[in-house]
Amino acid sequence: MIARLPKLICIIVIALILPLANVEAKDRVICPSLEKAAELVEMKATHFGGDDWEIETKDESVFYVAVGYENCIFRFVANLSRFIPNLSDAGDEWGSPSKIGTLIESEGDVFLKHHVLLPFGSEKTLSYNIKMFDYLATKAIDSALEIKANVEPFRKSL
Repeated sequence: MIARLPKLICIIVIALILPLANVEAKDRVICPSLEKAAELVEMKATHFGGDDWEIETKDESVFYVAVGYENCIFRFVANLSRFIPNLSDAGDEWGSPSKIGTLIESEGDVFLKHHVLLPFGSEKTLSYNIKMFDYLATKAIDSALEIKANVEPFRKSL
């Protein structure tokens, strides 16, 4: 009886652990592939360490995506400082709470950021978000350039 006790304990432990492993596998969150999603919109995703990716657009500009694989959150970030030197140059529309994407200023640089939560999402849905973020970055730059163009003639007339 004593010799059978360790085997019995092992069997009981395995019987208790096995259903937990099945629950975890069944409930595991599946994230869409960033690389495949970028390809769908003719962009290139390059993994450069940890959870961080670089997306190269058709016009060879880049933005970055950090992926939280536990809950499939995709954090898009683009440094727009070359075009928007400070947040006051961005225009009022970016302060709207209904705006998709947010312009922030950090340590003297201006960034566009946007977060997407896609557990069990498809690459197609993620590709729409990649394309939308690229559009938003372009729109932010165009808006800032338009504001700058409208302010320059006013400054010259003073």
